[in-house]
Amino acid sequence: MRLGIPKLDELLGEIEPGSTVLISTIGELGIEIVLAVLKENKEKAVVFVTPRLKRRLKKIEGIDGVIYFTLGEDFAPQELFKITHAMREVPEDRFVGIFFLQPLLVFHPSETVQRFFSELANMALEHGFILMSMVDKRLLDDKTLAIFEESATHVIDIVEVVDGFKITRGIRIKKSPYGVTGFYKLELNKEIIVGEPLG
Repeated sequence: MRLGIPKLDELLGEIEPGSTVLISTIGELGIEIVLAVLKENKEKAVVFVTPRLKRRLKKIEGIDGVIYFTLGEDFAPQELFKITHAMREVPEDRFVGIFFLQPLLVFHPSETVQRFFSELANMALEHGFILMSMVDKRLLDDKTLAIFEESATHVIDIVEVVDGFKITRGIRIKKSPYGVTGFYKLELNKEIIVGEPLG
């Protein structure tokens, strides 16, 4: 699978079936990456979302054909077993699963969500689909975040450094078939631009 973002595709290489990609981010920085993946793979994607995020995604052109599973509608966020059951029942023609972990961290301790994420990663490996998850690293301590990252085959780390009135965004592939990369400048306007290496 390719993400549809040239520089990230170059850094990550081809993402093989059975892989787990974790986007470690701040707030909603990185949702643009998820949208690019959905546009590139819309006929193959299943997305686990909150009702608010589902309404937002349904308004975006170019991602029709995505199958939605909604926390709070299809199952309660507390019912992790139903979520894993739904993941096992994903149609075989769908090989990209996208999961937002933030809502679960509101209802469960981070250790529970980490074990759940690890289980999803194992399911992705067993069933040969690609799992992409996004987590807000402000909700986790460094040790717990490292355990999340250990369950992933690829980690996209997004950082934001504020210096006075200047905000610099960076992106780094912390774990990939090609090793750890340095930080690259990240611009999020109407498109995602991964620029030159930072310092």
